[in-house]
Amino acid sequence: MKAGFRGFLFWKILLGFWLTFLIMSQLLWLGFQLYGRHHEPPENLAARRIVNLQMTSAVSVLQRGGMDALNDMMADWSDSDRRFFSVQQIQGPSQAHPHGDLLRDLKPGVFPNEVVEWVTGADGQQYRVRYDVQGLREDSNMGGPRRSFLNVPDPFLFIGGGGGLLFSLLLAWNLTRPMHQLRAAFDRVAKGDLSVRLFPKMRHRHDEMSVVAQDFDAMVERLSVLVQAREELLHDVSHELRSPLARLQLATGLARQTPASVEQSLDRIDEEARRLDKMIGELLTLSRVEHKNLPDEQYFDLLGLLEVVANDVRYEAQIPGVEILLFADENSDYTVKGDAMLIRSAVENVVRNALRYSQHGQQVKIVLRQENGWLNIIVSDQGPGVDADKISSIFDPFVRVNSPLSDKGYGLGLSIVRKVLQAHQGEVSAVNGQNGGLELTLSLPHWMV
Repeated sequence: MKAGFRGFLFWKILLGFWLTFLIMSQLLWLGFQLYGRHHEPPENLAARRIVNLQMTSAVSVLQRGGMDALNDMMADWSDSDRRFFSVQQIQGPSQAHPHGDLLRDLKPGVFPNEVVEWVTGADGQQYRVRYDVQGLREDSNMGGPRRSFLNVPDPFLFIGGGGGLLFSLLLAWNLTRPMHQLRAAFDRVAKGDLSVRLFPKMRHRHDEMSVVAQDFDAMVERLSVLVQAREELLHDVSHELRSPLARLQLATGLARQTPASVEQSLDRIDEEARRLDKMIGELLTLSRVEHKNLPDEQYFDLLGLLEVVANDVRYEAQIPGVEILLFADENSDYTVKGDAMLIRSAVENVVRNALRYSQHGQQVKIVLRQENGWLNIIVSDQGPGVDADKISSIFDPFVRVNSPLSDKGYGLGLSIVRKVLQAHQGEVSAVNGQNGGLELTLSLPHWMV
C-alpha cells in the first residue's frame, strides 16, 4: 500500500463503508427474523409437509390394514424416511399417553421435538406411532445450532464482511488516489515546478475529479504565463533602465573631464532623470491597475469624459496642426461603471498615441457607439500604421513600432490601456485602417441605470 493511502481519509472511507455493509447485513437479518415471526420459512413448511404426509399415511394404513400393511408400505420408503419414524405396539390398556404432541396439534409456527399418535389397528391392537421431528430438523439443518457473529448467519457475514471490505477497499482507493496525486502536484507547484499536469492522468475518470484536474491544469498554466510575463517584464525593465543610466554616467563623466561642458551635461542629466521618472511612473501605473480594487458603485457618463479628453488633446494638437474630431449621438445613454480616472487615463493614452504618429493636416477621429450592450470607443488616425506581424504585440510592455517618434515613449502606454480595460471587464483591439493609419477599439460594458 502506498504511503499516501495511510492518510486519515483513506481509513475513514474504508471503515465507514465496511461498517455500513455490516450494519446493513445485520438489519437484513433482523428483518428476516421479524418477518419469520409472521410468515413461516420455506424449510419449516417442507418439514411440516414431510411429517404430516408420513404420519397421516401410516395412521391410515395401520387402521385399515394392520401392521403387515404398514410394513409393506414402509418397505418402499428410503432409509432416511424410515429413520425418524417408529411404531410401537402397546400391551394392555393405556391410562396415560407418553409425552408428545398429537398430529392435530401441529400448528403453523410450532415445532415440537416429536409427534405422537395412538392408533387402533385393523387387528384390534393399540399402537403408538411416533415421528422424531427434532431429528429430522437437525439432519436437514433446519433447526440445528448455527455459528454466527454479531447474530449474522455465515452467508451474510461472508457477503457483508468480506465482500463489503473488498468493495470499501476499492472505493477508498479510487477516491483517495486522485487526492494523493493532487497533493503531490500541489507540492511540486509549491517547489516551483509549473510543468506538472493532472488531466492526462485523470481523463478516463469522467467524474468531478477529472474536472478538478482540468481546473488545476488551467491554474498552473495561468501561473506559468504570469511568471513568464513577470520575468520578461523584469528583463525588459532592466534593459530599459540601462540606457538612461548609461547616459547619466556619461554626462557626469564628461562634466568632470570637461568643465566647459558642465551646463550641457546638467541639461542631459535633467533630461535623463525626467525620462526615468516617466518610465517609473508608467510602471507604477501598470502595477496599480493590475492590483487595484475598483469601486462597486461609481457610475459616470462616458461621453462627458471623452469630451474632456478631446478638448485637452486639441490644445496639444495645435502645434503639430492635427485636427481632433469627436463623433457620438448626444441623445443616447453612455453610462459606465468603474474608475473614471483610470478610464480617462486609458483613453488619453490612446488619443495621444494617435496624435504622436500624426502629421500636419491629418485627423484623429474619436467615435462613441452603442452596440449589443457594449460601449465602443473607436480611435483612428492617418499615421503610418503598424506592420501586420507586430499588431498583435503592441499591447505588450516595452513594445514599440519602428518610427522616428517611437523614442518618445517606453511602450507601456498601450499595455496600461489593456490592463485598465480588463479590470473593467472590457477589452481593447487594434487593426490597420483601410485607408492607412491605426484603429483602436476600446469596449466597455454598458450599464443601464
